[in-house]
Amino acid sequence: MRNIIKLSVTLAVVGIISAALLTGVYNVTAPIIAERQEAEYRQALELYFPGFASYDSEEIGDDYFDLIYDGSDELIGIMGTIEQQGYDGTITYNLAMDDSGSIIGVRVVSHSETPGIGDVITTEVFQEQFFGKNYEDPIVAGDDVNAITGATVSSSAMINSIRRVSGVVAENFLGVESVAIDISEVPDGTYQGSAPGLGGELTVEVEVSDGVIVSIEVIEHNETPTYFIEAYPFIPEQIIAEQHFDIDTQTGATISSEAIIEAVQNALREALGIEVGEEPEEEPVDINISEIPDGIYVGSGEGFYGPITVEVEVAGGQIVSIVITGQDETPEYFRESNPLIPERIIEEQSLDIDTSTGATFSAKGIVQAVLNALDSESGGED
Repeated sequence: MRNIIKLSVTLAVVGIISAALLTGVYNVTAPIIAERQEAEYRQALELYFPGFASYDSEEIGDDYFDLIYDGSDELIGIMGTIEQQGYDGTITYNLAMDDSGSIIGVRVVSHSETPGIGDVITTEVFQEQFFGKNYEDPIVAGDDVNAITGATVSSSAMINSIRRVSGVVAENFLGVESVAIDISEVPDGTYQGSAPGLGGELTVEVEVSDGVIVSIEVIEHNETPTYFIEAYPFIPEQIIAEQHFDIDTQTGATISSEAIIEAVQNALREALGIEVGEEPEEEPVDINISEIPDGIYVGSGEGFYGPITVEVEVAGGQIVSIVITGQDETPEYFRESNPLIPERIIEEQSLDIDTSTGATFSAKGIVQAVLNALDSESGGED
C-alpha cells in the first residue's frame, strides 16, 4: 500500500513538472513562431504586391482578407487567408488577387496531407496553374485547371476552394454584382442544374411550384459517400425550409454542400433564362438635365451597406455640384467613387456614365441618388 501511494505521488509530481515544462516551452516558443509567421506573411505580401505599403483586414464568414494598398492609399489587391478541409485535415492557404480579380499567388501555410501524395498542393506545378486565372474563369478540374491523379481529394479541395474564394473577393471587394435569383419568378416545373463537387460534376433536379422550391434531388454525383451523407439531405432541406441560398454549409462535407447550392442556383438560372456568369441587364438612365429648374435637389440611392444621400445643385440647365451628405460605405472603397463619380456626371452632364471602379456598388448608388434627386417633383429648393 505504501509503495502504491509513493508511486502515485511520484507520478503526480512528474506530471506537474512535465506540464510546467511544456507550458514554459510553449510560452517561450509561441511568440517566436508567431513572429516568424508574421515575417513570412509580409514577405509574401511584398512578393505578390511589390508596391505594398499598408493593409486593412476584413472577415467574411470563416475567411480572412487583407486589402492591400500602395503608398497613395490605392487598392492594389487582396490577400485571403483561407481554411479548407483536405483529405487528412485542415489546409490553410493564402490566395493573392490583383485589383482586376486575377490570381497572382497561392501559398499553402499549413496542412496535414499525406507526404508524397496529398502534399502535391504545395508544389509549384500545382499552384502555378492558377496564376492569371480570373474570377470569371471556371476554375474547374478538367476544364481550365487539373486535379492531381492519386491526390484527387486534396487537389480538388484546393481547386473548389480557390474558385469559391475568387468569387467572394470579386463580389465583396471588387464591386462585381452576382445575378440575383428571385425564386418567386421561376415558372412551375422541374429543372436540372450542375456544379463541380469534390469528386466531379454534381447534378440536381429542382421542382418549383407556385414560386416555391418544393423538392431538390441529387440525381448524379461522385462524392465520397461517408462525407456526402452529411450534405445530403441536410442542405436541400435548408434551402426548401428557408427558400433562399444564404444557408449554413458548415458540415463535414462543405465542398459537397456548396456544390449542391450552386447546382440548384444554376438550375433556376436556366429556368429564368439567365446564363451562368451573365451580368444583369441595366436599364438606360433617361433624364433631360437641361429642363430641370435651377435649385438644390436631394435624393438617395442604395449603396453596398445602405442608402447614399446626395445634394445636387442645378443652374442654367446644368449640374454644377454634387455633394454626398450621407453614406455608410467602407471608407477604403468609397474613396474610389467619391469624388470620381460626381466629377464624371458633372463633366459629361449625363448619368449614363462608366461606373466600373473598385467600388461599383457605391458608384451605382451615387448615380441612382442623383437620378432620384433630379427625378423628384418635390425635392427642390428654389
